[in-house]
Amino acid sequence: MKAEMMANDPDGDGDDHMMGTSTDDMMMGTSSMATSSSATSTGMMDDKKTEEVASAPGAPVFTMTGKNFEFSTKEMKVKKGDKVTVIFESSSGFHDWVVDEFKAATKQVNPGTKTSVTFVADKTGTFEYYCSVGKHRQSGMVGKLIVE
Repeated sequence: MKAEMMANDPDGDGDDHMMGTSTDDMMMGTSSMATSSSATSTGMMDDKKTEEVASAPGAPVFTMTGKNFEFSTKEMKVKKGDKVTVIFESSSGFHDWVVDEFKAATKQVNPGTKTSVTFVADKTGTFEYYCSVGKHRQSGMVGKLIVE
């Protein structure tokens, strides 16, 4: 019985998927771990916490965390047509990452859990991303996605 459980639960965490992947990631054919390793550099550029990433051309990857009631990255800049991946992890509380204009949303996750979403930034402008849990958005858990 235990051998059978290990075969279905290789990381021993009580679920039946591979460590570091979500069901959505597996359906997309990617994993959060593989996606995050494709980013060559990330960093905060100024005190406004704008994040621009160097990754495959046209495929920026942003890794951020959320806690009550803020995101680690306040502003993201991409180019129109970029295939954008957001890898999100809650560091405290129950949160997600959503941007309505691109119909992009991660799963809602508990602390220590990673999730991701990939979408194409197919229109220019400044768009608000936010946490859709409870009144987190109204409490200031928001940021800006700038598509140039």
